[in-house]
Amino acid sequence: MTEPKLTCPACGSDQVTTEHHQMFMVNTQEHYCHSMKTQDSNSPATCLDCRWEGERKDLQEKSND
Repeated sequence: MTEPKLTCPACGSDQVTTEHHQMFMVNTQEHYCHSMKTQDSNSPATCLDCRWEGERKDLQEKSND
């Protein structure tokens, strides 16, 4: 079974991105953790076609016909 394709809820485009956030220690610049991964539901999402902005959980599933 394949994962469904995610699309923009505003225009239906599949040209969408999500963000990955990392945290670093201020004084040493050592990596602390991955505070947000692209698969997290609250990861910021953007449509490259219409510039819609929201969160990954707002994206719509489209079947892979």
